[in-house]
Amino acid sequence: MQKKQVDKKKYMRKLYSWLLGIILGVMPCIVSASENDSIKVESLLQKAARLPADSCKILFFAQNLLGVPYVANTLDGTDEETLVVHLDKVDCTTLVETVLALSLTDKYGKSDFESYKKALRCIRYRNGKQAGYVSRLHYFSDWIKDNEQKGIVHERTGELGFAASQVLNLDFMSTHSDSYHRLKNNPSMISQMIEIEKKWKNVPVSYIPKTSLNVSSEELDIKNGDIIAITTNIKGLDVVHTGFACWVDGKLHLLHASSVMKKVILDSQTLFEYSKNKKAHTGVRVISFSSLKP
Repeated sequence: MQKKQVDKKKYMRKLYSWLLGIILGVMPCIVSASENDSIKVESLLQKAARLPADSCKILFFAQNLLGVPYVANTLDGTDEETLVVHLDKVDCTTLVETVLALSLTDKYGKSDFESYKKALRCIRYRNGKQAGYVSRLHYFSDWIKDNEQKGIVHERTGELGFAASQVLNLDFMSTHSDSYHRLKNNPSMISQMIEIEKKWKNVPVSYIPKTSLNVSSEELDIKNGDIIAITTNIKGLDVVHTGFACWVDGKLHLLHASSVMKKVILDSQTLFEYSKNKKAHTGVRVISFSSLKP
């Protein structure tokens, strides 16, 4: 038992050093960002550094993005894969990545734009390495797994009550390549995507059925600031929407980039009501930010 504990400590120290190297190291990449993005990032990080230690930084950053316009496909404006930084427009996934990158930068005591960009790249790309379109973590299950391996997040779905199981067979991107600007007419890239999808054939994962979401925080231990990934029955897909958990008057709500309201909102409906009549929604997965340093 003692040897296992020592081995675990060694592993965590290596993980810590590796993650710091990615976030703080010099790893050049093509970046698309504006001066306003830089100013806003550094302002938010400086404000966060002055908050009490027990503050929910995830919600702090998310709430400071309320009202930001929703724009679909914010990462695919060009043919070249760049590290896109936008705080003036987001979709549901880039909202989650932006907030998480701010939280990760703050976690390591940094407040400069360069550290933020490195954190964002670490989160968005497989193994933290930007190496073209296919290196981006497109499927959210892949995103969760990769960021768990990097020690950034921890999926808690299976640890919560009410959890059920589903089997993933991801192939939506390769079978609908015409819907993706960068995949269309690019057979070699489609082949690379198929290789990634093969790793997600017949893979069981936990989810909480949407019928179980109309409960109190005492019954369902979803925490403020947890990442909520809405699962789906659409063939070949795993997740159709993402956002952050926010309890309001004892009811669970979603803070998200809304395609209906065209901006980032704290939804007035509870999460249960939001998903109840959406046939493609099956439930949620719950992912927590690993706020403590290893």
